[in-house]
Amino acid sequence: MIILLRQAVKLKMIRPIDFYFSQFVAQENTIVMLVAACVSYENSKGHIFLPVQYFEKHCFFSSFNHKFKKKILTILEKKTNWSFELFKHISVGNGSIPTPLVLYEEKIYLYKMWKAEKNIFKNFYIKKNKINQKKCSKILNNLFPGKSINFQKIAVALTLINHITFIVGGPGTGKTTTILKIIIALIKSSNKSIKIQLSAPTGKAATRLNTIIKSNIFDLYFSEKEKHSLPSRAKTIHELLGIQKISQNSFFNKNNLLDLDILIIDEISMVDILMMEKILCAVSKNTKLIFIGDYNQLCPIESGSILREIYHHANNGYSLKTILDIQKLTQYELPKKINKNTTFISNSICVLKKNYRFDKNSGIDILSNGICNKKIKIIENLFKNSIKNVFFYEHNSVQKYKKMIKYITLNYKNFWDKVHKKATIKEIIESFQDYQVLCVLYDGLFGVNFLNKKLEEYMYKKNIIKYFYVNEQEWYVGKPIMISNNNKYLDVFNGDIGITNFSENGILQVSFLKENKTINNIPVKILSNYKTAWAITVHKSQGSEFINTALILPNVTSHMLNKDILYTGITRSRKLLSIFSDKKVFLKTILKNSQKIMF
Repeated sequence: MIILLRQAVKLKMIRPIDFYFSQFVAQENTIVMLVAACVSYENSKGHIFLPVQYFEKHCFFSSFNHKFKKKILTILEKKTNWSFELFKHISVGNGSIPTPLVLYEEKIYLYKMWKAEKNIFKNFYIKKNKINQKKCSKILNNLFPGKSINFQKIAVALTLINHITFIVGGPGTGKTTTILKIIIALIKSSNKSIKIQLSAPTGKAATRLNTIIKSNIFDLYFSEKEKHSLPSRAKTIHELLGIQKISQNSFFNKNNLLDLDILIIDEISMVDILMMEKILCAVSKNTKLIFIGDYNQLCPIESGSILREIYHHANNGYSLKTILDIQKLTQYELPKKINKNTTFISNSICVLKKNYRFDKNSGIDILSNGICNKKIKIIENLFKNSIKNVFFYEHNSVQKYKKMIKYITLNYKNFWDKVHKKATIKEIIESFQDYQVLCVLYDGLFGVNFLNKKLEEYMYKKNIIKYFYVNEQEWYVGKPIMISNNNKYLDVFNGDIGITNFSENGILQVSFLKENKTINNIPVKILSNYKTAWAITVHKSQGSEFINTALILPNVTSHMLNKDILYTGITRSRKLLSIFSDKKVFLKTILKNSQKIMF
């Protein structure tokens, strides 16, 4: 088994750390060695645990390499009782004491993942809040005056009732509006001043939340005294918890709790299981928690998508008590069909279904739903270019690649017109924000780095840009720059995009449009940690939206390509979408099995 796993590392089927972990844990036990390597490898792919059936069905390393699988089975020789063999080994326990691997309810975990999952679900089981039903009902009716069922109203009602609430919805389902109305309802329903904090995983997402805090709508609902309960500003989760860069230790933890009454976290789809554990350990049992996100979007970079785990409970529906509570608050007549599998978690979820951004005939909405549900007919219509406002182009030849570069450049014509006519920097930035090129990869012909160079080469050839040098680096007026690291001193954050221009004093600067519509000018001489941003990755675009988007996929299959990345890229666009891809690669990506291992 050692030789075979070494070969797997050489073939890049598994990582060196998977191999070394298996050797450390197994102590020459072949079965434990294989299990440890598989658990470590699949954990890197986002899986919190592996069911025992994963091994019984010989899904080793999710491998489609039948020769490799056959070699593993030859080494194992006989049919294996996996649970029995694992429990015999000193490295495997049931979680009662720390061991490298935990076998619990026919699932195999790394100890830290098992502990995190246990701590998270322990924090979920807290009794519902006692509320003034009459007062809360009046507040909800004021916020949602219509009589037809509005899931946003149900979502706000759940936040009043529950200690923890998950609000799930796709782009355009009104998640931002719901956050705003949650804040109003919670402040109006409280008899005292309360401490509310908004947070998000990234600086860009936190900046967007600040627009909610500064909304004029609060003037219509709040007295001056009530306005004191509004949060001052949104924070990233790292800033909120005081997470140290190197050690990843949190200043706020179970021994030093955050002093908050309400914590609202947006873009929860980006939060992994270990970060969720940190959040829940840092708040008191009296802190109301509200999580908002889109479960179809990209999974967190680290292991374990909490929102997906939670969303699976949504189909179980509400208990009769929760249904009655919602009815009393909303005056809605809800169906009283009770599912036997209803749990505390399913009582805490509201799925926003109505789309306010896209109409029923929206091509982007049709395509995104088609991808989520693997509807081949919709994909065939895409390839025929018969979906409204969505265009598919193949890029499988040198000529087609050159056409793609030309097409992208033409879409920046309005932007360049404003630059050359010396429009205000605000108008120039807003024009740039209308159109964005998105890639899946960083490197290669269809990656961000190469495409940015190719676009600049084409623009230079067409006399659109003129180079000059500052600090031995190439610059030009109109160059878009994306910040890659937060810098609170310069007031720029990871994902912020600015445009290069000259100040009135002739200083070369990059200008960023802030959420309050003010301009932040930074001289290029003091700017660091940035990249050219004609094309950016889908990951970097998460949480943003554009009027017109070009999505560029590689011409060969890649482990980076999956349904989530397609959905996220497609739903960044509000009106127009162009997809550059190979038909076979696009279809294979949609039909790929879901990452979640379930039996």
